[in-house]
Amino acid sequence: MQRTRTSLLLVSLMLLSVASSGCMGLAMQREVMEGMREEPREDIVPVEPIVQAHIFSQNECVLPGSEDSNQETDCYFNESMIMIDETVSKMLLDFSVSFEWSATLGEVLGNNTDELRFVEIKLLKPNGDLCWDYLATSSVGQMSLELRSESDCTVSIGNTSGFSNGEWLLNVRARGYALAAPIDTLSFEDEFRVSLWVTKKCVVFPEIHDEGECTFSSELE
Repeated sequence: MQRTRTSLLLVSLMLLSVASSGCMGLAMQREVMEGMREEPREDIVPVEPIVQAHIFSQNECVLPGSEDSNQETDCYFNESMIMIDETVSKMLLDFSVSFEWSATLGEVLGNNTDELRFVEIKLLKPNGDLCWDYLATSSVGQMSLELRSESDCTVSIGNTSGFSNGEWLLNVRARGYALAAPIDTLSFEDEFRVSLWVTKKCVVFPEIHDEGECTFSSELE
């Protein structure tokens, strides 16, 4: 009987020892894994841009003042909204305009072509105030604008720390023409492209994100 009790006690001690060893092993493994885990890091990435692009077709726009014209001065108008918050670090805008024969027409009409062919771009703040605008009446190669805060706007706004939160608007109005001539060298299509995007803060969690992935800081708040 005494021998049986002793055996049971030894078995119990062995089981307790193994169990304790297992718990200690798991704890050590957990500490090792925690030590190997990379800390989240902050990054700044561009958001997919808002793009307004248009190629004018023949007879889409008629000449202002013609008898069969009921169009407004701009036969193209579009408005795009981009949401800005405190995590936005920069706004970027680039554009290009192609007006064939613009120099020749300018010589004939005395460069007074702003009612015939133009692209006007406006960037408006949430309160409706103008931040930046540009009027193109001739071809423009790729041009870029970079805004790091509202102090970079061309209009005095009195706020020099970041951007106002809310809906910023990109307005584009334009008039252009196209001609399918029997001689290819005389054919043309007026066109333009305007892109607006922002860079925002995002957080990279190495354990869940693949290369190039992150979660925007605004989504974590």
